[in-house]
Amino acid sequence: MPRQESYPYASKIQYRRPQTTAPRRRPNTTGAARPGQAPGRSPDWYAMRRRRRRNRRLVRGGLLVALLCVVAAVVMFLIPSVEQILAAVGDSGSEPATAPAAAKAAAAPEPELPVVAIDPGHGGVDRGSEGLGFGEYEMTWNTANALYDLLEADGRFSPYLTITEEESQDPDCARIKPSGRAQRANAQGAQLLLSIHGNSDSAESTSGYECYPIPPGSANHDESLRFAQYLTEGFGALGQRLRGVDGIRYIYYGENDEKLLYESTDTSVHDDPTFGVLEYAQCPAVLSEQCFITNSADVDLLGDEDGCQHAAQLYYEAICSWFGMEPNQ
Repeated sequence: MPRQESYPYASKIQYRRPQTTAPRRRPNTTGAARPGQAPGRSPDWYAMRRRRRRNRRLVRGGLLVALLCVVAAVVMFLIPSVEQILAAVGDSGSEPATAPAAAKAAAAPEPELPVVAIDPGHGGVDRGSEGLGFGEYEMTWNTANALYDLLEADGRFSPYLTITEEESQDPDCARIKPSGRAQRANAQGAQLLLSIHGNSDSAESTSGYECYPIPPGSANHDESLRFAQYLTEGFGALGQRLRGVDGIRYIYYGENDEKLLYESTDTSVHDDPTFGVLEYAQCPAVLSEQCFITNSADVDLLGDEDGCQHAAQLYYEAICSWFGMEPNQ
């Protein structure tokens, strides 16, 4: 075998392979600053900085999500409105600007109807006066119910009866005091109160119509007087005689419960109490004595079944006039 040549200094030549992976760094446990780190700052400072950056990213992400939710809600809210406008335009060919106004008008709540309290006088154990073949409590209940039906059919009022049929017609039912009736009307928010009664006298020839508004000096006197004037105007036009000066009177009770009667021309203020239903009413109120149930002519005109309907019609027309409305035909 031929002898191999040897090269001088061959053992000193070293060949290095190119490095394909980054050298592994040893953990910096000595506290020395790494490349890119300022000397003298601990690893905790850099960890805190990283946490802050992460928190800022989370906050920005949360704000973005909230903004997207708001945009989605607005879009969902507007889609029905847009569809309504397009539908209105397609049906009527009108401008889209009129659709929101129409929708607003349709959504407007209806105004509340004025409450008119109707008080059928007497009832229960209190039968009232005895008339020509019927009791006062019967005439007042029939008239009150006829008036209730007229006001309800009108559609512009909310009628309210201060007592029930049982409290009116059942002789075993306890008496509802006039003050309690007024308080029931107050609780319903009544704007006007009419208490219906019948007059009586030992002399069968006594007749006529009279009514009693809240007397002078009270908060609701003026409007009560105005309502009483509409009542006397209607009953007078029917042919019923108006008692006293003009059919309007004021009544008080003295120290011994004696009745003190004054005409409408006497506007002096008295401290004596008046009828309980007027005394406790918190709205304009009138007590009406629509006829003498002991007089045959009065009964034929305003006391029997047909007469109660006539009286109810007069009350209805006076109520419409007081509210500034025209009665329905």
